[in-house]
Amino acid sequence: MEGAPTRIRLGIVGSADTVEGTARWIERSVAGFPAKTSRQPNLFPAFSGVNFETTFRCEFVTSDELQRVIPQRELARLAAIPGQREVTRAIVEVLSNEIAALSERTVKPHVVLVALPVEIIERTYNARDVAGGEDDDDVEAGPDLDFRGLLKAACMRLRLPIQLLWPTTFDPSYKIPRKLKETSERRTQDPATIAWNLLTATYYKAGGLPWRLARDARQLRTSYVGLSFYRSADGEHVHTSTAQMFDERGEGLILRGGRMVESEEDRKPHLTAQDAYDLLRNSLKVFRDQHGHWPARVVLHKTSKFDRNELDGFHKAIDERDIDYADFIWIQKSMTRLYRMGIYPPLRGTLLRFDKDQALLYTRGSVDFFRTYPGMYVPRPLMLRCQALGQPLQHIAEEVLALTKMNWNNTQFDNGLPITIAAARHVGEVLKYVPEGQEIAPRYSFYM
Repeated sequence: MEGAPTRIRLGIVGSADTVEGTARWIERSVAGFPAKTSRQPNLFPAFSGVNFETTFRCEFVTSDELQRVIPQRELARLAAIPGQREVTRAIVEVLSNEIAALSERTVKPHVVLVALPVEIIERTYNARDVAGGEDDDDVEAGPDLDFRGLLKAACMRLRLPIQLLWPTTFDPSYKIPRKLKETSERRTQDPATIAWNLLTATYYKAGGLPWRLARDARQLRTSYVGLSFYRSADGEHVHTSTAQMFDERGEGLILRGGRMVESEEDRKPHLTAQDAYDLLRNSLKVFRDQHGHWPARVVLHKTSKFDRNELDGFHKAIDERDIDYADFIWIQKSMTRLYRMGIYPPLRGTLLRFDKDQALLYTRGSVDFFRTYPGMYVPRPLMLRCQALGQPLQHIAEEVLALTKMNWNNTQFDNGLPITIAAARHVGEVLKYVPEGQEIAPRYSFYM
């Protein structure tokens, strides 16, 4: 695409050891990494290197001027601070100050790699939601202190995306104990997979789009909006809503909405009619600012039922812009499972229709190209319930399946949740540490 980055400057912050190791890894990635030896070669492709003819068609560079080394004496001081919350906030302050220094350089980095030393990992690993993941039913960000979210919130005002990495990225011999399993080491991916995942995420954060949805020119221009909520950092305030908006190019934009209220219908948090109207109206305005026109169709994804107040507010915003097509989809992980002959689960893309507006969709499952099921656990399908239907259910399911490929934090194409929903946890984990009156970064790259 026009404007795609051709030279991406990488800043590095860490200890002397992790900064040097990360810089060496960036240099080694130019030549590429061989494929992992496996009976499934399609599952573990080689990384062909970084140049202007292959992969990202750009170069990733760093230099001494783009690197900040935290003295060992300072690291020892931080590691000795008692109390989880105290040490987490102190480490975030030191790291954000170093990143701020890079943001003030005449030649700024496009992305900053935060290469965490082992002593910092050991003090901050518990200060994150390690139980969370894309397979969780609840995508709401909890009230506990989260190191990753706190650091990204602190750096948001700098308008400089960051990427956290562990020293096992460039040297698998580093010994980092697993949480609650101190006698075993944390397993790492093979070098080629690490390179694909890390550089894909970095490329997107630097302003590139690694891939996009395939779109027929005859299809309607569509805005995909995921709705979610999170609690404030103290856990006392009511939920606050956010909207993750994506177009077919995969450009993600984040908006913060109003406070949530408990619905009389199901005793769960929902938007008021006015807040629903305001949130979708603002989302549509952002789409128009980006594309120069209103979308012809709006798709809303939510992990809970749309109550009548939300439906009234969303329909009002859509009617105001004379948008003829709207789809409101309630998406949940289902406990219902299908079985097929043999040892592998159903194929990814399997669809079981219950009615004209309800179906079961396997977004994870066996993949012919891989000649196996690439997951670790029995896959759970998604239950799709259409509370407003503008397109056939088959088309809705195909879109949900395609949107599971739009997570640029890794190159795994069979993520379980569409990006509209998967982004919710990342956004909530960061926004709960951003004060109410502070302007938030609109691009999804600041949250992933």
